[in-house]
Amino acid sequence: MKTKKLKSGFTLVELIVVIAIIAIMLSILTPSLRKARNNAKTIVCASNLKQIHLAFSMYLNDNNNDIFPLAYFGLDSEDNFGKFWYFGFEPAQSFSKPEGSRDLDRSQAKLYPYLDQYDSVEICPAFPYSRPGYKPKYKTRWMTYGINSNLSQNLTLPGRKIVNFSKIKKLNQVVLFADTAMVNYWQKPASPSNPMYEEWHYVESSGQPSVQFRHEGMANVLFCDGMVKKYKPQPGTTDQMLPDAKVASLPANLKFK
Repeated sequence: MKTKKLKSGFTLVELIVVIAIIAIMLSILTPSLRKARNNAKTIVCASNLKQIHLAFSMYLNDNNNDIFPLAYFGLDSEDNFGKFWYFGFEPAQSFSKPEGSRDLDRSQAKLYPYLDQYDSVEICPAFPYSRPGYKPKYKTRWMTYGINSNLSQNLTLPGRKIVNFSKIKKLNQVVLFADTAMVNYWQKPASPSNPMYEEWHYVESSGQPSVQFRHEGMANVLFCDGMVKKYKPQPGTTDQMLPDAKVASLPANLKFK
């Protein structure tokens, strides 16, 4: 008489043991994977800043070393009046539109002709777009690296003049661009009781914090000589309106002019 072979398989206890082992391995590997992913974003961000420096250098070469202004009013090629931000053109009819629906022609950005992939290079991969509290300003993502406002002057304000790059001393010590963001509480839907964060376009040595320390508590900083370094925030400068946004000021010893 033939005997039936028993089908081999896992018992319930064995399955529980296997699942427990997998869970333990995941708990061990997940922090390492997260750290590796964050490190990769930091490296891409640094690469973006180096590409921005190269584009900035080419712009200077074509414009007698005059640094482009942070902003100025003027007419575009179709005679539309508006504001030429260095990161794009905003027509006047856009000024009164609600946040998140304002218009921006990014092809008018000063560095646009010098960057093959402007839309990606201008955006840090670690900027927390998906986190609660993000407030869009334009219809498009626009700028996560801010320029030193001492070098790029806002010509819409009285008494401001174009800065010539050749006048800058100690290029390896003067900040050019950095990871930026801003805590906004004055433009709807943001308010003092509902502060939100947004992209930002300049960084300064003092005043309202505008640097975002989004790389494991560090921020990438591009200097005028093309070097990129990481820094922790100046102690006590984190914007307390929304501390989770990690917006603060750069160390006080860094030079801005």
